Amino acid sequence: MSLTSESIDRAPPRVSDGLTAYCALACAVTWALATPAAVAWSHREAPSPIAVGCIGLSAFGPLLAALAIAGPRRELRRVFGRWRTNPAWIALALVAPAAVHVTAAALYAAIGGHVGAWLHLPATSEQVAALVVFPLGEEFGWRGFAYPRMVDRHGAVKGPLILGLVWGLWHLAYGVSPASGAFELREFGMGLVELPMYSLLIAWAFERSNRSMAVAIAFHAGAHLDHLERAPDVALGLHALHMVVLAALAIAAARSLARGASPSPGRRQSAG
Repeated sequence: MSLTSESIDRAPPRVSDGLTAYCALACAVTWALATPAAVAWSHREAPSPIAVGCIGLSAFGPLLAALAIAGPRRELRRVFGRWRTNPAWIALALVAPAAVHVTAAALYAAIGGHVGAWLHLPATSEQVAALVVFPLGEEFGWRGFAYPRMVDRHGAVKGPLILGLVWGLWHLAYGVSPASGAFELREFGMGLVELPMYSLLIAWAFERSNRSMAVAIAFHAGAHLDHLERAPDVALGLHALHMVVLAALAIAAARSLARGASPSPGRRQSAG
């Protein structure tokens, strides 16, 4: 049976997957909630208690957006996803960000650089809270809702990269430093480069663990468990080596994801 122009005209319209609306809403909710505190810091003032509360809630922008888009579609179970997996994947995800940092530090020390502390654990109550709040507030949105749609739209490699770029832009709300009141352009720019690569690493672990949300949350928590940016006066060379190590791992992850997404020769023949 051949398709005619009439049958094409009668074909039902494609149903939107809600991905564009989700990305816009996740950013809008977080930016709106984080802006009052950012404005206060930019004027070198202490944020009001309401502004402080709002910036805490801003971490849940991705989750709130996912609930708003998936709820009417009756897809909330997909947002919260699968959990069961081999505990080894959860442990690996939790230590992976620190392993990237330590590897970069070891290379830096090997070429004569001064490393200082090898790990930069949370040192304040706010940093400890971020270790819990941000993974829970973000991952059900980024990996639970957006990731499967990004992969369906753009593929196993391009999808996580685009998601990582959106993830980096989402951090625009947190660009103003509470200490200086200035917008930290370098930190924001580094995030736009780093997060797409980290998104590939999370995607690799996520897929290998049968898309377990426990693994996605553990990886994100690991990123808050050891923050290279917490070290005072981190040398530019150490940052550069961190990027090199991260890029090498991201390339390896991308190749593995691409192989996993490609049909085998037997499948191609059977499909034909």
